[in-house]
Amino acid sequence: MNHRNLAVVSCTLLGAAALAGCSNWSSSPAMRGNPVLEPFNLPAAQRAAPKNPGDFDQALAADYAGLATQLSQRDHDWADADYFARKGLAAGHGQVVVPEQNSNWSVPLEVPLQTRTALADGRRRLLAALDAGARERRPNLAARAQTRYDCWVERMEDDWSTASDGPCHAEFVAALAALEGGAVQPAAATQAPPPTATRQYSVYFDFDQARLTRDAHKIADRVAAEVKQDGSHVAITGKADLSGSDAYNMTLSHRRADVVRQALRAAGVPADRIEEHWVGMREPPVPTAPGVREPRNRVVEISFR
Repeated sequence: MNHRNLAVVSCTLLGAAALAGCSNWSSSPAMRGNPVLEPFNLPAAQRAAPKNPGDFDQALAADYAGLATQLSQRDHDWADADYFARKGLAAGHGQVVVPEQNSNWSVPLEVPLQTRTALADGRRRLLAALDAGARERRPNLAARAQTRYDCWVERMEDDWSTASDGPCHAEFVAALAALEGGAVQPAAATQAPPPTATRQYSVYFDFDQARLTRDAHKIADRVAAEVKQDGSHVAITGKADLSGSDAYNMTLSHRRADVVRQALRAAGVPADRIEEHWVGMREPPVPTAPGVREPRNRVVEISFR
């Protein structure tokens, strides 16, 4: 029996009161949904989803149930499936359900690819269209635009390299363009900006970890290609969030900087073109209170010289 099924059985055996306690799901970073409750919430959302939506809220309920089903069956992402199932249930009950804020998701590479800027611009345009009457005039299309936007955000956290121009993004752009009454245009530029005097990449890490992700290796390859092209030098700075002691985080940031340097060397960056630094929890990109596990502060920043 896998961990998810074991947790479901445990919560079920404990009864309704204990099940409510199981809903207080937490992880690092915090998960929005609860995989323990997904087998209950997703079927509820599917049952409640109207087959012929008559207004915006009903259309949202149906589309969020469809998104949750896709995440569960195709991706086995039960936490996010539970989260969007609950958004669908809320919409079906007439509650206000808004598009996702990208700041609540661990989307990498704002520098240099402006990923968060693209998402924020897409949300701004979506809300402008919705508030201009799209919910009433074209409820099904408006709901489609919102759920495809949320799908785009969720995909960007999982794999930005395929999600930037993937199906969710393309479907959102098409729906938004139809709401706006114009030709299909990208929600925002997702390509790298023109080279400037200072360029920067960010390599993110899981909580209390110094292991590179697949995205991190892609970044190392990209940095190596740029160094080979223009002969530049890079400075890498390891950082940590504000949970744990200063001494521990200094060591952790050192380990993170080391693994990034090793990845750059393996990708072909000469050792004499790499400057390595680490600052622990002392220069967080996102200032937080002590003890906060902020994913954007678990980073190694790579700057070109």
